[in-house]
Amino acid sequence: MRLDRRTLLQAAAGVAAALALPRAVGATGGIIESDADAAQLGATPPPVTTRPLPGDTIRVLLLRGRPAVRITAAGGFAVFDGPSGGENPILRAQPGQSRSIDATALAHGSGGAVVEPVGDAPLQLDGRSYRGRLLLFPDGGGMMAVNQLPIELYVLGVLGREVSPKWPAAVLQAHAIVSRSYALGRRKDAAHAFDVSATTADQVYGGVAAESAAGNDAVYQTRGQLLWYGGGVASAFFSSCCGGHTESAGALWGRDIPYLGGVADPYCAGSPHYRWRSYVSEETLRARLSSEVAALGEIAALEPLDVDNSGRARQVAVQGQDGRREIEAKAFRERLGSNVVRSTLLHRMQIANSPEQLQPDPAFDDPSPVAPPPPPQGGPLAMIEGAGWGHGVGLCQWGARGMALRGASATQILAFYFPGTAVVAR
Repeated sequence: MRLDRRTLLQAAAGVAAALALPRAVGATGGIIESDADAAQLGATPPPVTTRPLPGDTIRVLLLRGRPAVRITAAGGFAVFDGPSGGENPILRAQPGQSRSIDATALAHGSGGAVVEPVGDAPLQLDGRSYRGRLLLFPDGGGMMAVNQLPIELYVLGVLGREVSPKWPAAVLQAHAIVSRSYALGRRKDAAHAFDVSATTADQVYGGVAAESAAGNDAVYQTRGQLLWYGGGVASAFFSSCCGGHTESAGALWGRDIPYLGGVADPYCAGSPHYRWRSYVSEETLRARLSSEVAALGEIAALEPLDVDNSGRARQVAVQGQDGRREIEAKAFRERLGSNVVRSTLLHRMQIANSPEQLQPDPAFDDPSPVAPPPPPQGGPLAMIEGAGWGHGVGLCQWGARGMALRGASATQILAFYFPGTAVVAR
């Protein structure tokens, strides 16, 4: 029997009560240098497996650098002083009452505060609702807000931001297992202020607003299930569309991971990002690449180089009037923006003085269901053709959808994208 949203949340509230940590246990020693950047994909090679830390709560960075935040809750809330809280609240808010907490108050206190709701109603932070509690810390001249909550409630708020609730149940269930595994694999000790970010640096997390009946049901049906390899949680990554072949960990990080070797994927052809074509002016190209191509003069040609087994380029050659420079493909994509260069699975790049001189590859449009955009007027102009969107490692979201539409289950989807792993109940 499928469970509706109300039933799931009632069950989840029971889980939250069972897993809630005493304030002293949830203490943190402060902010570790580079916390915000540690989760950026490609920064460091991930482990083959991770033994999760004890407990089942996760700390999610919601915002930082704010001079103040406004908090309210339907049932009211209490604020406890110190990074681990105390026994007696320093502030109480009545049901529906909104209170502002500023960085000055934190700086003169014990270095932080714990905000807990009264009853089961979620807290609202600057108008957005979150389950669990909030941890507030000084952050430079401002403040940082972290949402601490049970992992299952966190995954509720991830699914609705990472995958459509209208997609098949098997996709939602597979993604719930991946998102849960990813989060538990990134939990840190108490010396860190948070475990994951609420942005694409980790997984996009939207709190209560991201929940849906279908997503909640997927979380409940897979509760406690993790992607497992050997003696620990597998490094579970995902991207929007792999463009026909997932990327290998070895190509991205320089370290092979047995279950992230890359697989040929015929299932994501229905994605609007399966094939794409972008345009950028030569002037913008030089401006975005800035000092790396400053000595080359006007850019005359671009070429993908050092293509790996998945078809992705490791380098991009930039040919100018006064020389040639090779740029790391990931850096090339970052400089131009992921909306322009959606992946490093680059097919062809051209530069011409006018749009009429560009020669798109008609065969490359098939079978993408979205017509490519027309080129802008003027020139010189660069045209970039490529496939997929994202880094391509691990689960391909659009490929998982294609598999589910063909009748694949969540475990079959995960076995395809992470061969050699198993789904286990923790």
